[in-house]
Amino acid sequence: MRNMARGMRVANLLAVFFTFLITLFSDANGQETFNDITGFSLSPPYFNLAEGSSISATATCGQDEAGTPRYDLYCKLVGGPNTLPTQNIQGQFCDNCNAIVPNKAHPVTNAIDGTERWWQSPPLSRGLGYNEVNVTLDLGQLFHVAYILIKFANSPRPDLWVLERSVDNGRTFTPWQYFAHSKHECIERFGKQPNARILNDDDQLCTTDYSRIVPLENGEIVVSLVNGRPGSKNFTYSPVLRDFTKATNIRLHFLRTSTLLGHLISKAQRDPTVTRRYYYSIKDISIGGRCVCHGHAQVCGGGRNSGNPNRLQCECQHNTCGESCDRCCPGFNQKPWRAATVSSPNECQPCQCFSHAFDCYYDPEVEKRGASLDTFRRYDGGGVCINCQHNTAGVNCERCIEGFYRPYGIPPESPSGCIPCRCDQRTTAGCEMGSGKCICKPQLAGENCDRCADGYYYYPQCIRYPIYPVTTKSPAGPIVGKFKCICDYRGTVHGVCDALGRCLCRQGVEGARCDRCQLGYHSFPNCQGEKESPYHLNFTPHSLYKHNLISVTCQE
Repeated sequence: MRNMARGMRVANLLAVFFTFLITLFSDANGQETFNDITGFSLSPPYFNLAEGSSISATATCGQDEAGTPRYDLYCKLVGGPNTLPTQNIQGQFCDNCNAIVPNKAHPVTNAIDGTERWWQSPPLSRGLGYNEVNVTLDLGQLFHVAYILIKFANSPRPDLWVLERSVDNGRTFTPWQYFAHSKHECIERFGKQPNARILNDDDQLCTTDYSRIVPLENGEIVVSLVNGRPGSKNFTYSPVLRDFTKATNIRLHFLRTSTLLGHLISKAQRDPTVTRRYYYSIKDISIGGRCVCHGHAQVCGGGRNSGNPNRLQCECQHNTCGESCDRCCPGFNQKPWRAATVSSPNECQPCQCFSHAFDCYYDPEVEKRGASLDTFRRYDGGGVCINCQHNTAGVNCERCIEGFYRPYGIPPESPSGCIPCRCDQRTTAGCEMGSGKCICKPQLAGENCDRCADGYYYYPQCIRYPIYPVTTKSPAGPIVGKFKCICDYRGTVHGVCDALGRCLCRQGVEGARCDRCQLGYHSFPNCQGEKESPYHLNFTPHSLYKHNLISVTCQE
């Protein structure tokens, strides 16, 4: 579709185009924006986008709406030479269109083939509906467009039309510039002030300069989308202008042909000797543009897309990737992607993953918390490593996963630095970094995690003591709190304590915490009874809490 070797057709470029080049490649001081030493914003060269585009028209002289060839008689507005009698009708120079006859065919592809052949629309003698005709160029991908040059053939320039663009591959179109016969039409038809001064980079103008009836043929229209706009002197610092000049498709939306009688042709509208002279014709369309590389490439070529070898792609620099260098390459997302500017290349920065990961993503919340190290060991940026390897984890793959530790003196980049903890997984939750000392699970304690922590009982299961909610009356009102069982589970029954937090001692055990044997029992926590004792003290947990000592029953 697109052949870079064809280059730019110099014959079609006006002097104004060289002004575009100077403007877009220079800053406000006229200095070049790219410097091999300082690495400022990069830009690929301009070329004629029309040469590689596909073009279509909604109507063409010499064929019907289905594309079937037919003869269409048309006449020029200007007089012609007296040659064959069939070409001179009542002093008008006339001819026929027919899509199947080579020298009578005027397909829309003629408008971009670089020859003197032209595209032509059906004359209005075929129907006044042919006032409205669209010519659409599909550029195949997104480009920056600086100017559009249209050369017309054997007809005047259009009387009323709109230059439109699409940035979504032709699904929707928006106006780029309006063209009207009169100032009144700018206001009434388009709601724009005629020939207004440009105030904003994305202003849509309405001009009356190119809708005059003269010249009657071979007229030209040059549309500058950059010159005269506020951001034209500093293109890389104007995101609005950069967006305004983007396009995937360009459409010439013709609304009305130019006529010698202006708009007062109602009586002649049905006269084919008049209306056969009114049509559109285009000899050449040139579009000065370049690839959208966001300042990160100075070369844009084809052959890099295996699925579409003619599709152009930026040869990205500054650690950027993508067809348009519109994202950071894998592993370079420490800072968010930004377009290059005249003063800074805005290179994508590598993430610090200590060689344990190959990719990362940028998280603004991580940067806000200052939780991500960069490659200079500073907390600057928001890079988060993805899929940490070698038993590592963390924002920067800086720590070992649970069950592993990195001994003192081992660098964080070591692929074998994280080694397994030497701990019992049933009682520990990993080990300390550096020392490898085992870390007990929350319910365990002791140097070797061999006992229950405070608030737990029944080693090694270590069940949490129950906590019961209570409400205590006070002069200031009820006080809501909790009672916690503080008992020696070895001397308690299964329930440990009651709803008031009182320990429930089992048979043969006493004390507020059920932590000693009753009289007549020995060897806590077993608290075995002395069978030979002449006396047997009979205490129950319930009676212990109601009375310190309810009764002693003597047995013979």
